[in-house]
Amino acid sequence: MDTLPRWYSRGPRSYMANAWEREDTSAIGKPVKGGIYFTALRFPDWAKWREGDFRGAEAVLFLDSTEVAKASAGPRPDPARIRILEGHMWTDIAENGTTEVFCNGEHRLTIPAEELIKGLFTENGRIHTLGQRPGGKGLCYRINGEEVFSTGAGTVMGSFMRDTSGVYFVYGIPIRNGDSATTEYHIIKGAEDIKAVTPNKGGVIYDIRVRDGTVYRSERRGESPSSLCLVSGEAFHSMGVGESEDIHLCRLMELEEEMMIKGYSVAGNITTHWIRSKDGIRHQVTSRRGGIPDIYSDGVSIAHLVTGIADKVTMIHAENTDFSIEEEGLCLVSSGSACADYKGGVFAAALSDTSFRAHRIFVGGRLIPLEFNGYFTSLTISE
Repeated sequence: MDTLPRWYSRGPRSYMANAWEREDTSAIGKPVKGGIYFTALRFPDWAKWREGDFRGAEAVLFLDSTEVAKASAGPRPDPARIRILEGHMWTDIAENGTTEVFCNGEHRLTIPAEELIKGLFTENGRIHTLGQRPGGKGLCYRINGEEVFSTGAGTVMGSFMRDTSGVYFVYGIPIRNGDSATTEYHIIKGAEDIKAVTPNKGGVIYDIRVRDGTVYRSERRGESPSSLCLVSGEAFHSMGVGESEDIHLCRLMELEEEMMIKGYSVAGNITTHWIRSKDGIRHQVTSRRGGIPDIYSDGVSIAHLVTGIADKVTMIHAENTDFSIEEEGLCLVSSGSACADYKGGVFAAALSDTSFRAHRIFVGGRLIPLEFNGYFTSLTISE
């Protein structure tokens, strides 16, 4: 971690970005700076949010350690309603029959229904949203608030997927198959239902993605021997795991311009996290004690955190170096995947201290302090 990527300097803000900018073609029309972006839910000093007092909750965007935007988080603050896109913070609040969408605290869109925004992107000045309706009442794809595609039932899997062939998303619907129940997954391109897939008897579909018009699945086949497969179109590729051990997560990821599967397996008291391609294991790490919330790869090496009692972070491994975390109480309050990133040989993580407000950003082998009443919700490195 001694070598930082090209957009880092070693001046007074040595762990963070210089102010170089790239063109932003989003609906916002503002330049985007390279650096480490992270978001947090912040409460007034007097608010006892651990006890359910959410008054005055704000979503806050930081670039490096500097606050650059904030927005009301509403009466029921939710990390899932805060996201970083192209260096901007998008938030949404659903109440009183509508969903209000904000960018950097500025109102951008009113959706005439209460939805949890599962996907959002901007293109040519238009705002695309993929909303999950509450109470199992389906989902809706909208452009500038107008319906493009909707269903009265179903649950969104993942988010939007985009490539030169179009805009895609996936949703699943429970169906009965004789005496058993399964899930039928529908792949949608724009407003068209182009494909429906179900796992074979006893099998599980963990994830579905579309890249260059090809549908990929992470799927555990039900027949004997049961094993994890990467499905490309209609071709099944065994991943060499899942026959004799429990497997979990098994999400698709794109790495080195190839679709792979990231997950972990459990055999006895040994947990092994791995990234596998159809040609074999690309990365893996094994733990006999302590938890590993997730592993990250920048295409060359891996990074990960180790947690102990009450999910407190005890060690960080990055660039083949182990960093002991001696400060007590640091943890990943939000999803481990959301609060860490690894690019260009630099691993960064947003570690919350919910007891003493002494939060830390880990980067470059150092812990950078940032104090406020609340917790981090996401982090991403922008090149």
